[in-house]
Amino acid sequence: MTTRANPAAVPAHDPIALSRRLYRRGNRLLGPIAFSATLEDPRTVLQALRVEPGQHVLCLASAGDIGIALLATNPRRVTAVDLSLPQLHLTELKRTAVAFLPHDGYLALLGASPGSRGRGGSPATAAYQALRPELPDPVRQFWDGRLDMIDAGLLWQGAVSRLATLAGPLWLPFAGAAPQRTALLLRRVADGAHRPLCCPAPVDYPGLATRADRLVLRHGDVRQRLRAEPAGGIDRFALSNVADWLTPAGWHALLAEVVRTAAPGARVLACSRRRRLEVPSGLRERLRPDRRLERTLLGADRIRYFRSLTVLTVQGRDSGGTDATPSARGART
Repeated sequence: MTTRANPAAVPAHDPIALSRRLYRRGNRLLGPIAFSATLEDPRTVLQALRVEPGQHVLCLASAGDIGIALLATNPRRVTAVDLSLPQLHLTELKRTAVAFLPHDGYLALLGASPGSRGRGGSPATAAYQALRPELPDPVRQFWDGRLDMIDAGLLWQGAVSRLATLAGPLWLPFAGAAPQRTALLLRRVADGAHRPLCCPAPVDYPGLATRADRLVLRHGDVRQRLRAEPAGGIDRFALSNVADWLTPAGWHALLAEVVRTAAPGARVLACSRRRRLEVPSGLRERLRPDRRLERTLLGADRIRYFRSLTVLTVQGRDSGGTDATPSARGART
């Protein structure tokens, strides 16, 4: 469990730590869940990382949608890390739903299908009751006390979504539509012809169900998680915009742990709402950016929540600027 620090202990020269604390306090006023649906485009993540079967991927848990989307690549393991226990409870709810509910039940649980929301006895509540016996005790206890969130449409219950609804429309893009231009206003039910980007496609769903147990959740800071990992054991890193909540020194320390734990040829995706992310000079021989791919992915992204995307390939120590070994590690068990 994390502890709540005294706001007075935040140095005046540390605006990132202060904004993080204010952000979390604002979220708590609206509910325990900050993100109930991903603000990342899963297609962008998959195209950036190019995960190969049998690989180990590390990502942030957040709303759980990216970790679930990564299961479509047939990884050996997806390790999803988050400081927030409520976000992990949400991820576990979605992971278990993928394993035990049919696709229409999954959509109903999240409030993403017509008529799935209501006041008691809704399809969302019925889907939860069907899933409830399969949930771990802490997760079941958490959601038993928040049935109103499920009944109201879980995708729309995150603090970020609710803040955006109060401040102005937050638009959620839908698959099969024109990028970023065609969207559905949050709190309106899908008409059945579209699905939110955060929900798996029906064609992918059976494969996700068979691999749901490969999504492993870990509570803690991603930097602490990496320090606990052995060297050379992770093939892909989906870091979302964690850098926005770190000082430059903290970002550089995170990259150093990425290099230490990365398999040769590993790929890294990092995003930012604030700035272009730079690789420190001491790591530039080990981390090669792909600027052309970054521009392509940013231009094609269907959500466009981030201002910059950084795609890196980890080079071997003796590579001389080229990969020491192929990136595929599918034969490893």
